[in-house]
Amino acid sequence: MTGALTSATTYAPPGATRASVTAREFKDVLAHLPSGVTVLTTSGPDGTGMAGMTASAVCSLSLDPPMILACAANNSRTLTRIRTTGMLAVNLLREDQAHLARRFADPQLDQDARFAATAHHLVDGLPVLDDALAWLACTVEATYPGGDHTILTAEVRGLGLGGGPPLLWHNRTFRTLV
Repeated sequence: MTGALTSATTYAPPGATRASVTAREFKDVLAHLPSGVTVLTTSGPDGTGMAGMTASAVCSLSLDPPMILACAANNSRTLTRIRTTGMLAVNLLREDQAHLARRFADPQLDQDARFAATAHHLVDGLPVLDDALAWLACTVEATYPGGDHTILTAEVRGLGLGGGPPLLWHNRTFRTLV
């Protein structure tokens, strides 16, 4: 890989063991991996008990059947509700919706306050954010331990596409496509 890195910070030599990589170093490196910004939401079948959280660790998993993979912190209140309901919606945010990402990431806001200040509607009992770039309504198929996070795999049961440019997360900052 000649010339792949022109100016770089090296944290550990090649062949270093896992114990030599700190959480801070790991986060510093992965902060440079851009990702889309989503809000995962869930609720009971009648639309009560809504919960939501901001997530950037979401990706497609399978085309047949259509499935996604999402990761949530083990101590997440939303993960607790997703485990109970077995359902979640993935709301892909538009470039002008960073305020929603901040709202659903704020640990000081309770779930009711998050939704009271956010326009949304129910799709099959799941809260879907109004004006989202796109959304997926999913049924959780499996959960797996992933260190301090839980990996969720879910089958897509419904979806919708709004439109507009996506909101991105890169180097600890919200960004948009140029």
